[in-house]
Amino acid sequence: MTKLIDFSNYKSILCLDGALPNTLFFRCHLPIIAADGAANTLMQMGIRPDIVIGDLDSISAPLRHQLPSLHFPDQNYCDFEKCLDYLEKKQWLPTIITGINGGYLDHVLNNVNLFLHTKNLCYAPPLIGLSIQENESKEFVLPTNTKLSVLGIPSAIISSQGLRWELDHYALAFPGKTSCFNRTVSSVIRLTVHHGNVFLLIYE
Repeated sequence: MTKLIDFSNYKSILCLDGALPNTLFFRCHLPIIAADGAANTLMQMGIRPDIVIGDLDSISAPLRHQLPSLHFPDQNYCDFEKCLDYLEKKQWLPTIITGINGGYLDHVLNNVNLFLHTKNLCYAPPLIGLSIQENESKEFVLPTNTKLSVLGIPSAIISSQGLRWELDHYALAFPGKTSCFNRTVSSVIRLTVHHGNVFLLIYE
């Protein structure tokens, strides 16, 4: 069974420069990596990141001198990509990604685009996001009547067990047909992706 946030399954927390969870979330003794300007928000919350990574054009000047940082000026890659590359080299993957939403829409869409190619977890309260890729089948233990949305990005064929509106080799696409605001009717649900890639969003 897949627990949604079992911290023992993850090796770090990556904070993007968007809306972050409250301070209680960060009390899990995992390394905290800030993508550039996310360091400003973290420090305002009283949370000190272990390292700041990016082109460092958004972090405040005082914090840049105060916090450990890695400056990557290459504009062919965004700060999110630079952080993922660093985490891979440090063997700090999989990671919990926060701050994926909030801010400019193009940034949000690009964050989602990058996230979907990873095995990481996205935490954007009240949503928990996961990518389920082709030929994968996953089970989740959830309270009955939990709300969730299933998106095929750009497309997917999926089957489900345990949902109010079941999906049986159902074709999803974005843009196109989605399964938004579905509900669980069982404490255990199973999702199988026969083709494509699915972005699963579960409400806490």
